[in-house]
Amino acid sequence: MELDYQFSAVSDRLVKSEIREILKWTRKPGVISFGGGLPDASLFPVKDIARITNQVLEEKGYLALQYGPTHGEAEMLDALVDHMNAYDDPATTEEVCITSSSQQGIDLISMLFLDEGSVIVIEKPSYMGGIQTFRRCGADMRGVPIDEDGMDMNALREVLDKLEQEGKKPSFIYTIPDFQNPTGISMSLERRKELLQIARDRGLLIVEDSPYRELSFSGEVLPSIWKLSEGKGVIMLKTFSKMLFPGMRMGWILAHPELIEKFVTLKQSVDLCTPSFNQLIMATFLKEGRMKLAIENAIACYGPKRDAMLAAMEREMPGELWWSKPKGGMFLWVRLPENVDAKDIFMKAIKNNVAYVIGRPFHCDNSGSNTLRLNYSFPSIEQINEGIARLGKTIKEIMG
Repeated sequence: MELDYQFSAVSDRLVKSEIREILKWTRKPGVISFGGGLPDASLFPVKDIARITNQVLEEKGYLALQYGPTHGEAEMLDALVDHMNAYDDPATTEEVCITSSSQQGIDLISMLFLDEGSVIVIEKPSYMGGIQTFRRCGADMRGVPIDEDGMDMNALREVLDKLEQEGKKPSFIYTIPDFQNPTGISMSLERRKELLQIARDRGLLIVEDSPYRELSFSGEVLPSIWKLSEGKGVIMLKTFSKMLFPGMRMGWILAHPELIEKFVTLKQSVDLCTPSFNQLIMATFLKEGRMKLAIENAIACYGPKRDAMLAAMEREMPGELWWSKPKGGMFLWVRLPENVDAKDIFMKAIKNNVAYVIGRPFHCDNSGSNTLRLNYSFPSIEQINEGIARLGKTIKEIMG
């Protein structure tokens, strides 16, 4: 007898990622891909991790291979607090919960605050993984456009005023203020303060997603919203995936201790605990001071790649295009003329052996068909120069 599966309402909200389907074409031999948000693998501290792994097994093996506390190993919590303080984001161990990457942090926030129909305010464009998670929960996402200084505060007020007229209050405002994915844009200090004041005046929670904050090419970073708020009314999400390596799947949530307790309870129903083994390896890496060196190496690697991509864009792209000029992170955002669809260009680009990510899935309202994202952290400078030349040729052919 054939089974008649009874799927949940949640599963009905899930759709295949348009980007994942498109990126299958990047496996074609000879394709230069600007598609993924991958770190440069040459930066991975393999020898250090191998040495520390053996050290952890020899000295703490029976602890490392056992279940651990849900909120995190004490050694890891202490190391994270020291790391946060070193990067001017004061925190205490009572304000931290270790997660299996920051994606799990987004998932826990969704479980804690969102029911079907819950309203959230989100940048437009924004992180696709966040949009997917919020959509899975049935959230009503209201987008606020961003410009070169980050989220448009006047547009934010308009969205909030409209929601108030509808008798709805957002569960939170989701923002990526530093070197945003997908645009690479950072929110100005003035707007950070303005956002915080708007949220306080209206009694709203801010979720600050911060995967790229440490990857500043100038070495200068604006104060986080977490710091400006003194930890009040803000939840901060962090991860090692972008500044170090993603394979460890290690992240953390910063929040008021009352909220941390709730996240811990939710996490117990999800994975019981983040792997103790991974935490003890990472804690040792941090305590040895190798994290600072890893971040410096990443900046030294990605800065010249960013420069190469910007220079290639100036050389190769038609004047009708606009693109961001990121000061850190991994991404550059491109806006085509309104009548040009980035998805239509994609297959032509693949024939010319270059790939990118289309911009529409980064928009909560499926707008942005004339946008695309380029990654410069993974390809070499030689690949960047050749790939942008191929892409410029493709766009010029499409635009006539």
